[in-house]
Amino acid sequence: MASETTRTSLTEIVNSEVIAEIILQYAADATVLSPLTRVMNLAGRASAVASFPQWELDAVSDITTEGTTALSNVELQTTEVATITAAAVGILREVTEGAWNTNMLGRDGLMQFLVEDGARLCVLEVENDLAALLSGFTTTVGSTGVDLSVANFVEAISRMDTQNARGRKVCVLDDQQAFDIRAAVAASTGTVFAGSSGLQSILNATANGFVGELFGVPIYVTNLTDTANTAADVVGGMFIDGNANPDFAGLGMALLWLPKLSMVALPDVVADQIAVTMAYGVGRISDFGVDLTTDA
Repeated sequence: MASETTRTSLTEIVNSEVIAEIILQYAADATVLSPLTRVMNLAGRASAVASFPQWELDAVSDITTEGTTALSNVELQTTEVATITAAAVGILREVTEGAWNTNMLGRDGLMQFLVEDGARLCVLEVENDLAALLSGFTTTVGSTGVDLSVANFVEAISRMDTQNARGRKVCVLDDQQAFDIRAAVAASTGTVFAGSSGLQSILNATANGFVGELFGVPIYVTNLTDTANTAADVVGGMFIDGNANPDFAGLGMALLWLPKLSMVALPDVVADQIAVTMAYGVGRISDFGVDLTTDA
């Protein structure tokens, strides 16, 4: 039959598409390194540079004969291990008045997303900078072109014990390394992994970058780690949790300000500029850590 009424003929009263009210998020790495970092807040302290000193290890003298002068004066000293300078990062958006008033989220909804998104991107930049520090620890465990193994993991723990690193050990791995250690545990016939409880300690996949624990060491995963050996390998790390044990922290942050909003009206183009900025710096503040370099 001719002259049917269809979606095509009702172009002015039928929407071409219906947009979902909940908009999907883009893929972004979980924040895992920042909570494991020692933070020095510089806000209001008249400097953008943080210094991290360390006590020097001295030795006592033997007193072999009672009543004799056997001790000599020893100077108490600290050594500056690292200085970290905070610098600003940020993102700028320009939104027209038309966009404010015609988007499906509404003015308040769009503003909320712009602020949250800007803060999220600033924190992601912090994570990226922290991940680059894992390759700088003096002690290295692993071999180029060889998968991360349970033996490597145990060696990293032992090497940190040799360093007299005190406190809560944590491990941050590249996603390939996380896969390798899971596969190694799953394939292991060792008694320590016998039964479901042993396997769940490492194979329990949870959200927000947490992989599980192996030999009491929490493991986190990120895709932000650097490559090594002309991209043949990836670099993870094991270090002391700087938030839980700041005296032995491996990584440090100088924080000048947290993500903050700046907004200015542009009457000539009938729009607003919205900037979200953050000022920070990161660095290795001790050598209490191990570089884990294994196959990519």
